[in-house]
Amino acid sequence: MISASHLQKGKLIFLLQVWHRFGLILGLIVGFSTASLGLAENLRDNDISRLLTFGQVDAARELLQASDPSPADRLFFDARLLKSQAKFTAAIALFRQVLQLEPNRMNARRELAHTLLLNRNFGPAEFHFNQLLRIDENPNMRDGYRRFLAMIRRDKPVGVSGYFSMLPSTNVNRGTTETFFQTTIGEMLIDESSQAKSGFGLVVALSGYARHSLSKIERMAVNWGLSTTRYETENLNNLDGNLTLVYERTIRTGRWFISPYYRKIWRAENASQQHRGLRLGVGSRLTLRDQLDVSLVRERRIYSSQSHLDGPFASVSLNFSRQLNPSRSLQLGIGGDRSSPQSEHLRYVGSKLSFGLKQDWQGGLQTGFGLELGQRDFIGNYPLTDTPRADDFRRLNATLQHTRIEFSGFMPSLSCSHQINRSNIVFYDYKVSECRITISRNF
Repeated sequence: MISASHLQKGKLIFLLQVWHRFGLILGLIVGFSTASLGLAENLRDNDISRLLTFGQVDAARELLQASDPSPADRLFFDARLLKSQAKFTAAIALFRQVLQLEPNRMNARRELAHTLLLNRNFGPAEFHFNQLLRIDENPNMRDGYRRFLAMIRRDKPVGVSGYFSMLPSTNVNRGTTETFFQTTIGEMLIDESSQAKSGFGLVVALSGYARHSLSKIERMAVNWGLSTTRYETENLNNLDGNLTLVYERTIRTGRWFISPYYRKIWRAENASQQHRGLRLGVGSRLTLRDQLDVSLVRERRIYSSQSHLDGPFASVSLNFSRQLNPSRSLQLGIGGDRSSPQSEHLRYVGSKLSFGLKQDWQGGLQTGFGLELGQRDFIGNYPLTDTPRADDFRRLNATLQHTRIEFSGFMPSLSCSHQINRSNIVFYDYKVSECRITISRNF
């Protein structure tokens, strides 16, 4: 097991490398130029940054002195030196002094925000990165601020987010396009409520978390979520709430976690249900570009007035991801699940294969494409037939988002899918195309 101090040092080195790479995009490494700096002054600042990065403090100081520095320049130099030595608290104080002398000095605010992040002062760091998003018009810098804000949301102790979605669909009830059902006693007319129906839905959701570090390599978290979905058809409406407790531990190559959870879905006509379960997961970095994640789930499902649906559910998934290059990643997955309700004809064993490709385009556009192939083989004969139900499904997914399109922190995104479900029982033989137009915000 790797020691806690080594893990902390490794994380610090990683964050400094991210900041280093962020600066290199604009040829600035650690110190950043403002619009008012001339070319020669900008190059001087770059040279000082490089010297500090490689520990050549005396040479960096000589270069500073040769430029007739102002008091703010001297403070800024000392602050960057302290930062390079991981003396973050002292560096933060000096960066703030620089901003008191020169409130519009952009590179000082950038350095302050990043040093606050390194010191795990997530609230102030988030404030300053959001300030930079409002005042800095440089598109490359804005992309970097968003990446650091994503890091903060991942690591900060408390967070809340929400979203609103519109859901146009060609088949909101997953109904069949068939009219008749062949049974052992003859042909039966399928009720209109079981046939495909297009529609439009709305979703409003709110979620949050609270995290507490137990040690350098352990933490506990409580996650919660609440969402409501509304359609024109009353029996499709629902209110969905969940509460999850997570214990997470860092290991040499990644992390593992154990997570008990509770979920309840309220529906009309006494069709509510609750899920009580436990999730286990392990994430391991195989190489610098390859990641392997394994997840196991076991839960009990209980229905308020449909006891024939009560029973255990279990699933396992194995997902492999590879970073093909800095802007493109590939995901491959395999999974299986088993549902064992009281009614024998509803019991099944399923399997699934998945493929995904994500691309970050120059300018901020992010796209994703996914394909899923799966099947479910049921156990008992379906009522009024002499055969068990068997399903095969195929699903195409596409997502679209632009990191530079936002309105006061609200970001739009679009995801669409097309699914074909083939079944020997016509009630479950359907097609559906739908989209989710979402506006989300982190608070």
